[in-house]
Amino acid sequence: MNANTHKPVSGELVDGRHELTAPLGQGGMAQVWRAREVATGRDVAVKFLRLDSEDLRRLDPYEREAELAILYARFRREVELLSSLDHPGIPELYGHGSHQGSPYIAMRLVTGLTLRAFLDEHNTLPLAPAVAVASQVAQALACAHTLPVVHRDLKPQNIMIDEEGVPTLLDFGIAKPLRADATRYTAHGSTLGSRGYQAPEQILEKEPTARTDIYSFGCIVYELLAGRPPFVLGEDSGLIDKHLHEDPLPPGVYTAGVPEVLDDLVLRMLDKKPERRPAIGEVLDVLAPWRPRPGDPEPRPRTRPDPTAPCRRPKERPVPRPARATAPASIAGEEEWLDARTVERLCAQAESEVQTGEPGEAVRSLAEMTERVREEWGARRPLVRRVWRLAAEGLRLAGDLGSAASIFQDITNDLLHGDGPAERAERAVLRLRVAECRLAFGEMETAIEAVDAAGHTAAGLPAELAERVEDVRRAVDGQITARLADPGCTGV
Repeated sequence: MNANTHKPVSGELVDGRHELTAPLGQGGMAQVWRAREVATGRDVAVKFLRLDSEDLRRLDPYEREAELAILYARFRREVELLSSLDHPGIPELYGHGSHQGSPYIAMRLVTGLTLRAFLDEHNTLPLAPAVAVASQVAQALACAHTLPVVHRDLKPQNIMIDEEGVPTLLDFGIAKPLRADATRYTAHGSTLGSRGYQAPEQILEKEPTARTDIYSFGCIVYELLAGRPPFVLGEDSGLIDKHLHEDPLPPGVYTAGVPEVLDDLVLRMLDKKPERRPAIGEVLDVLAPWRPRPGDPEPRPRTRPDPTAPCRRPKERPVPRPARATAPASIAGEEEWLDARTVERLCAQAESEVQTGEPGEAVRSLAEMTERVREEWGARRPLVRRVWRLAAEGLRLAGDLGSAASIFQDITNDLLHGDGPAERAERAVLRLRVAECRLAFGEMETAIEAVDAAGHTAAGLPAELAERVEDVRRAVDGQITARLADPGCTGV
């Protein structure tokens, strides 16, 4: 694999689609240009993989070849992730390809100030804009964690606040899906993340989870509230030592008016033990009462841009719906009643997709109609449960573990009735599936408890039902064992 050293220049046409207009910046792995999309005239950001960095030049040919393979793999993964993430706080993917031997990604151009520059200019922030930034970034992060994807490099430099005050989460270059089958590339000794925002487990090169992002995000929220990071360099210890061993003071120590509940939230986000940190959903719930509301006055002193504006004057954004190219018209038409025979045929198609391990259009169609079938047919109809179960299984296989866990849990809570042997077996399997999905979010203790509980349930069931529970229990237990046996590996 030869490294192409072509350097883009203004006016250059990339892949016949994007005319470069001005460089926007570069880091160790990539450089970003502003460009004009020829077909539409809109401005876009074009990100090129850097193949001429000083770090690469210092490597011997064998090491350079191995490092280039990792860089290409990360770049391909960033394309895949951006195509899966749909949130106004994450740049949309417009296209990708290769230009003069260099891979590129075209995405929505976000202009404005980095959060780093914003904080340097407006120190210390009033509570309203601080919470407005935190809650909007948390929503974008929740979108990623639902898949689940861990960003692994959250810091103020990777958050841009545009002219309308909307924060955007940038640079998914080292982000990683948390599926068990996600490829790992990084070797020991390669600590990912940025100094001052790395979680203790990142510093120690342990496996990242969604709670790893929570720690880094906690550092950002701390700085939003306190006007300073949780730890600063001191005479007696460096940043790494502080992040590993010291407990920060509450943000309210440095800034008057920080509610006690937010002090508590941030300190829990910065807990040294990942399992003690709140999930992103809880972070959003705690921030919600303090978030600016529609109709609220502009805060004083003013900031430009104003991150409270999207909260005070929200704009409607249409929620994208999954494509349903193969869904029959009687299902796709929202104005019509669902036809049971058509839904049954779709279930049969989804079952085939699940059995082959390749969930596709049928699974996506079922996932989209879960609420509709319950509303039209009620919670007790077997076909409703079949739709929900196939949707959850398909999403699990597709890697959308957050959505799958939610559906599995809803089946347990709302659709499964009775307490006979078959129902007890079904509940045990569903709870194991929830635990399996949540493993990717770092919820090891929850998974262990579900495996233990399923074992007790299986012991009291007839042999055929017990074996069904045991099959799933052994699979989940195997995943737990694999994670416990490999606590120090770091993925790309």
